[in-house]
Amino acid sequence: MFALRDDDYIFRMMGVDNGSSNLGMVILDLDLRSGIYHLLEAETFVAEKMISNHRGSVQTHGGRWARQCTLKDIMADRLGWWQPDAVPVESPFFQPRRVQSFEVLTEMKVILREAVEEYNHAMDIILVSPGEAKRAVQPKNFTMKKVVIKDCVLRLPNLRWSEKINIDDLSEHEYDAIAVGIAYGERIRKDCGFVR
Repeated sequence: MFALRDDDYIFRMMGVDNGSSNLGMVILDLDLRSGIYHLLEAETFVAEKMISNHRGSVQTHGGRWARQCTLKDIMADRLGWWQPDAVPVESPFFQPRRVQSFEVLTEMKVILREAVEEYNHAMDIILVSPGEAKRAVQPKNFTMKKVVIKDCVLRLPNLRWSEKINIDDLSEHEYDAIAVGIAYGERIRKDCGFVR
């Protein structure tokens, strides 16, 4: 029999707030035993500001395609750098007044899946519904109909962050990505028997 080291209990996730123009990404290390999350990185990628490598695609395939390719490239880069164990992504949700938004988010799900598959052929994205993400970070007695994710995240007793991160100044996309990561982390802890 072999002894497990402390780092054997660390599960690294890249939480993603799916978007075709603004994409939120965080890196969370979860200690499976204690349930402590450590936020290592938080970024919001604005495709319009990063599109230079795909300017030619705007003329041939349109701006949306160029933005999606730009975000795929940056995700591929971050996946290689951080080497997460899992990539939970907020799932597309349908709103009757914003039908095109659902279409774009579904396309981005495919783009993100391609980036993850290039990083690791045996890996796939894990979808987390917006409702599951909200429930993961809100207090049990939370009664507001519209959950303010930032306020809930800032009150989490089991979230730590690196010195370089100013937790109060993250974008709404980064707060959503944290909630997505924590929702999946709680699923993993339950599946592993650390939570009943």
